[in-house]
Amino acid sequence: KCLEKGYVKFDAPSFRFLGGWATNRANKEAGITIVSHMDLQEAQQNRRERGIAYGQCYERSSWKATMNMTSLVYKFTQDLSLLVQKMPAFTLTGHMGDVWMSEVSDDGKYIVSGSARTVRVWCRQTGVQRHVLQGHTRTVRCMGLHGTSLVSGSRDQTLRVWDIVDGKCLHILTGHLAEVRCVQFDGKRVVSGACDFTVKVWNVQTGECLHTLTGHTKPVESLLFEPERDLVVSGSKDKTRRVWDVRRGTCIATLVTHKSSCFDMQLRRNILVSCYTSSDVGVWDIRDGGSCIHRLQGVNGHTSSIVISLQLYDSGLLVTSSNDGSVKLWDVNKGTFVRDLVRVQAASCIWDCQATGTLLVCAVEPRNGTEDGKLILIDFDASYP
Repeated sequence: KCLEKGYVKFDAPSFRFLGGWATNRANKEAGITIVSHMDLQEAQQNRRERGIAYGQCYERSSWKATMNMTSLVYKFTQDLSLLVQKMPAFTLTGHMGDVWMSEVSDDGKYIVSGSARTVRVWCRQTGVQRHVLQGHTRTVRCMGLHGTSLVSGSRDQTLRVWDIVDGKCLHILTGHLAEVRCVQFDGKRVVSGACDFTVKVWNVQTGECLHTLTGHTKPVESLLFEPERDLVVSGSKDKTRRVWDVRRGTCIATLVTHKSSCFDMQLRRNILVSCYTSSDVGVWDIRDGGSCIHRLQGVNGHTSSIVISLQLYDSGLLVTSSNDGSVKLWDVNKGTFVRDLVRVQAASCIWDCQATGTLLVCAVEPRNGTEDGKLILIDFDASYP
């Protein structure tokens, strides 16, 4: 088909990538396995058969082709060079306690971090501290950043809205009766979840509480906000996930999970993916009150709690990483395991995964803290058998 359309002929992909993965000494010493879908002998046989059938136009593995053609997550931004340096560019010091969370502004100019009773704003290019945002009386537990506006939630039961450029507090949002555990912010509305079992929706311009969403019977631990459809998904220790219409302030689905803690949620169209501390993943259809359509587990599943998930938009593919040291690929539509992507030694864990259009980046951290962390980059657009 490529030749029929007049595309330039190209050489067959070489075998050196597969061989390199298998024999890379640094990866072996680090205990990292880049899992291949076939060994070298199988790849050579596959190449011969495809060469006879298709000539120089090689058919791609279906899941790789899908991954290449979709736009993925932007959290790592387009400039990966800052993230793969062996030595840190800066060490940002000043916090007096554990740092609970951090955010990078959309324009890449600011880094915001929360700890103890303060939020600190740093210049990303120089590492210079710009502001110390003071006002909370207890630990800052969650943050949401949009543009230059920041919302922080604290154990003091309040949220604060800040301008990170001039360091001023714009609003104090009061109304929760227990510590604020999670927050989502789209620039206009703030959604907060707290240990008082409620979810609140706020107008960020006025500081007014628009809705108080009740129904959970235990603390709310996680939130997912899709502002385009006015949908919020809340996860609670009461073993339910609730889907809310935040424009009307009503619950449109209650998903009974039988699992308490939820580390991560992803929503694409009507399909919700929920990752649990019990090592499995639930796939839900939120329409008509909500129903569980798949449970991603079994002999090929994770054996420890799932740390992060990454749904590859309309491809129907899901990447999950776990405390068991593995990164796995799943077909969400079919509810099936596709393959392992990465495995690391038991002494390390993969605590985050992000992607661009062609790269999957996995952050590896040793459990004992005696070694430097690593970034594993998998290039899905490289030549391969």
